[in-house]
Amino acid sequence: MIRIALAAALFVILAGGLAAQQQDKQQQDKQQDKQQGQQGQQNQQQSSQQQSSQDPDSDDAPVSTESSSKKPREETEKKGKAVEPDEPPPLSADAAKAKADARYDPFPAEQDVEVGMFYLHKGDVDAAIDRFLDAIQRRPNFAKPRLLLGKAYERKKDYESAVKYYKEYLQVLPGAPDAKDVQKKIEKLSAKAQ
Repeated sequence: MIRIALAAALFVILAGGLAAQQQDKQQQDKQQDKQQGQQGQQNQQQSSQQQSSQDPDSDDAPVSTESSSKKPREETEKKGKAVEPDEPPPLSADAAKAKADARYDPFPAEQDVEVGMFYLHKGDVDAAIDRFLDAIQRRPNFAKPRLLLGKAYERKKDYESAVKYYKEYLQVLPGAPDAKDVQKKIEKLSAKAQ
Protein backbone atom coordinates (compact mmCIF):
# COMPACT_ATOMS: atom_id res chain seq x y z
CA MET A 1 0.00 0.00 0.00
CA ILE A 2 2.82 2.33 0.84
CA ARG A 3 4.39 1.48 -2.48
CA ILE A 4 1.26 2.48 -4.33
CA ALA A 5 1.06 5.74 -2.45
CA LEU A 6 4.71 6.51 -3.21
CA ALA A 7 4.24 5.65 -6.87
CA ALA A 8 1.16 7.89 -7.05
CA ALA A 9 3.02 10.76 -5.37
CA LEU A 10 5.93 10.35 -7.75
CA PHE A 11 3.54 10.34 -10.69
CA VAL A 12 1.89 13.56 -9.53
CA ILE A 13 5.26 15.26 -9.09
CA LEU A 14 6.47 14.19 -12.54
CA ALA A 15 3.19 15.19 -14.21
CA GLY A 16 3.37 18.60 -12.57
CA GLY A 17 6.96 19.05 -13.79
CA LEU A 18 5.99 18.11 -17.34
CA ALA A 19 3.08 20.52 -17.28
CA ALA A 20 5.39 23.31 -16.12
CA GLN A 21 7.85 22.48 -18.92
CA GLN A 22 5.05 22.62 -21.48
CA GLN A 23 3.94 26.01 -20.19
CA ASP A 24 7.51 27.31 -20.39
CA LYS A 25 7.81 26.02 -23.95
CA GLN A 26 4.55 27.70 -24.95
CA GLN A 27 5.71 31.00 -23.45
CA GLN A 28 9.02 30.78 -25.32
CA ASP A 29 7.19 30.07 -28.57
CA LYS A 30 4.94 33.10 -28.03
CA GLN A 31 7.96 35.32 -27.36
CA GLN A 32 9.66 34.10 -30.51
CA ASP A 33 6.52 34.76 -32.55
CA LYS A 34 6.36 38.30 -31.17
CA GLN A 35 10.01 38.93 -31.98
CA GLN A 36 9.59 37.62 -35.52
CA GLY A 37 6.51 39.78 -36.00
CA GLN A 38 8.39 42.83 -34.78
CA GLN A 39 11.32 42.07 -37.09
CA GLY A 40 8.94 41.66 -40.03
CA GLN A 41 7.35 45.02 -39.26
CA GLN A 42 10.77 46.65 -39.02
CA ASN A 43 11.81 45.13 -42.36
CA GLN A 44 8.61 46.41 -43.97
CA GLN A 45 9.18 49.87 -42.55
CA GLN A 46 12.77 49.91 -43.80
CA SER A 47 11.80 48.78 -47.30
CA SER A 48 9.00 51.36 -47.47
CA GLN A 49 11.46 54.04 -46.31
CA GLN A 50 13.91 52.99 -49.01
CA GLN A 51 11.19 53.09 -51.64
CA SER A 52 10.07 56.51 -50.55
CA SER A 53 13.65 57.76 -50.55
CA GLN A 54 14.02 56.49 -54.12
CA ASP A 55 10.74 58.06 -55.22
CA PRO A 56 11.59 61.02 -57.49
CA ASP A 57 8.53 62.97 -56.32
CA SER A 58 9.53 62.90 -52.64
CA ASP A 59 11.07 65.92 -50.99
CA ASP A 60 14.01 64.02 -49.52
CA ALA A 61 17.23 63.64 -51.52
CA PRO A 62 17.62 60.13 -52.98
CA VAL A 63 20.03 57.86 -51.18
CA SER A 64 22.39 56.01 -53.51
CA THR A 65 22.63 52.29 -52.86
CA GLU A 66 25.14 51.62 -55.65
CA SER A 67 28.84 51.25 -55.05
CA SER A 68 31.12 54.01 -56.20
CA SER A 69 32.96 51.62 -58.55
CA LYS A 70 29.99 51.35 -60.93
CA LYS A 71 29.79 53.65 -63.91
CA PRO A 72 26.99 56.18 -63.79
CA ARG A 73 23.96 55.31 -65.89
CA GLU A 74 24.52 58.28 -68.20
CA GLU A 75 27.83 56.83 -69.43
CA THR A 76 26.24 53.53 -70.40
CA GLU A 77 23.36 55.28 -72.14
CA LYS A 78 25.74 57.47 -74.18
CA LYS A 79 27.29 54.40 -75.80
CA GLY A 80 24.01 53.30 -77.36
CA LYS A 81 21.84 50.86 -75.50
CA ALA A 82 21.11 51.23 -71.84
CA VAL A 83 22.65 48.12 -70.30
CA GLU A 84 21.95 47.11 -66.75
CA PRO A 85 25.30 46.53 -65.06
CA ASP A 86 24.13 43.46 -63.12
CA GLU A 87 22.63 41.61 -66.09
CA PRO A 88 24.74 39.71 -68.62
CA PRO A 89 24.13 40.49 -72.27
CA PRO A 90 21.70 38.16 -74.04
CA LEU A 91 23.20 35.12 -75.77
CA SER A 92 22.90 34.76 -79.52
CA ALA A 93 21.31 31.57 -80.85
CA ASP A 94 24.71 30.21 -81.90
CA ALA A 95 26.26 30.95 -78.52
CA ALA A 96 23.35 29.32 -76.70
CA LYS A 97 23.69 26.20 -78.87
CA ALA A 98 27.44 26.08 -78.27
CA LYS A 99 26.89 26.40 -74.54
CA ALA A 100 24.38 23.55 -74.59
CA ASP A 101 26.80 21.40 -76.62
CA ALA A 102 29.66 22.24 -74.26
CA ARG A 103 28.61 19.66 -71.69
CA TYR A 104 31.43 17.15 -71.58
CA ASP A 105 30.32 13.53 -71.53
CA PRO A 106 32.94 11.10 -72.89
CA PHE A 107 30.84 7.97 -72.46
CA PRO A 108 28.67 8.23 -75.63
CA ALA A 109 31.77 8.81 -77.78
CA GLU A 110 33.44 5.74 -76.27
CA GLN A 111 30.29 3.73 -76.96
CA ASP A 112 30.35 4.89 -80.60
CA VAL A 113 33.97 3.70 -80.90
CA GLU A 114 33.12 0.29 -79.42
CA VAL A 115 30.15 -0.18 -81.74
CA GLY A 116 32.24 1.03 -84.70
CA MET A 117 34.93 -1.51 -83.85
CA PHE A 118 32.27 -4.22 -83.76
CA TYR A 119 31.09 -3.22 -87.24
CA LEU A 120 34.68 -3.04 -88.49
CA HIS A 121 35.43 -6.57 -87.26
CA LYS A 122 32.13 -7.78 -88.68
CA GLY A 123 33.07 -6.36 -92.09
CA ASP A 124 30.49 -3.55 -92.30
CA VAL A 125 33.02 -0.77 -92.95
CA ASP A 126 30.45 1.92 -93.85
CA ALA A 127 28.56 1.45 -90.57
CA ALA A 128 31.86 1.56 -88.68
CA ILE A 129 32.81 4.82 -90.40
CA ASP A 130 29.49 6.39 -89.42
CA ARG A 131 30.00 5.46 -85.76
CA PHE A 132 33.58 6.74 -85.71
CA LEU A 133 32.44 10.04 -87.21
CA ASP A 134 29.73 10.27 -84.53
CA ALA A 135 32.39 9.75 -81.87
CA ILE A 136 34.49 12.59 -83.29
CA GLN A 137 31.46 14.86 -83.41
CA ARG A 138 30.61 14.14 -79.77
CA ARG A 139 34.19 14.46 -78.55
CA PRO A 140 36.37 16.48 -80.96
CA ASN A 141 39.66 15.83 -79.15
CA PHE A 142 39.27 12.02 -79.19
CA ALA A 143 42.18 10.47 -81.12
CA LYS A 144 41.16 6.80 -81.23
CA PRO A 145 38.27 7.15 -83.70
CA ARG A 146 40.56 9.01 -86.10
CA LEU A 147 43.01 6.12 -86.11
CA LEU A 148 40.16 3.68 -86.64
CA LEU A 149 38.75 5.84 -89.45
CA GLY A 150 42.13 5.68 -91.14
CA LYS A 151 42.04 1.89 -90.90
CA ALA A 152 38.45 1.74 -92.17
CA TYR A 153 39.17 3.95 -95.18
CA GLU A 154 42.30 1.94 -95.85
CA ARG A 155 40.11 -1.20 -96.04
CA LYS A 156 37.82 0.59 -98.49
CA LYS A 157 40.91 1.51 -100.53
CA ASP A 158 40.07 5.22 -100.09
CA TYR A 159 43.68 6.09 -99.40
CA GLU A 160 43.21 9.86 -99.53
CA SER A 161 40.66 9.79 -96.67
CA ALA A 162 42.80 7.30 -94.77
CA VAL A 163 45.79 9.65 -94.95
CA LYS A 164 43.60 12.55 -93.83
CA TYR A 165 42.45 10.76 -90.67
CA TYR A 166 45.88 9.33 -89.87
CA LYS A 167 47.27 12.90 -90.02
CA GLU A 168 44.45 14.14 -87.77
CA TYR A 169 45.26 11.33 -85.34
CA LEU A 170 48.85 12.54 -85.09
CA GLN A 171 47.69 16.15 -84.68
CA VAL A 172 45.32 15.29 -81.84
CA LEU A 173 47.77 12.91 -80.15
CA PRO A 174 51.32 13.95 -81.20
CA GLY A 175 52.98 11.80 -78.54
CA ALA A 176 51.13 8.64 -79.57
CA PRO A 177 53.03 5.41 -78.84
CA ASP A 178 52.45 4.25 -82.42
CA ALA A 179 53.29 7.61 -84.04
CA LYS A 180 56.22 6.20 -86.04
CA ASP A 181 54.10 3.36 -87.46
CA VAL A 182 51.29 5.77 -88.36
CA GLN A 183 53.76 8.13 -90.04
CA LYS A 184 55.06 5.21 -92.16
CA LYS A 185 51.47 4.34 -93.12
CA ILE A 186 50.86 7.97 -94.14
CA GLU A 187 53.92 7.93 -96.41
CA LYS A 188 52.97 4.54 -97.91
CA LEU A 189 49.30 5.49 -98.50
CA SER A 190 50.21 8.92 -99.86
CA ALA A 191 52.24 7.19 -102.56
CA LYS A 192 49.29 4.89 -103.36
CA ALA A 193 46.82 7.82 -103.45
CA GLN A 194 48.76 9.53 -106.26
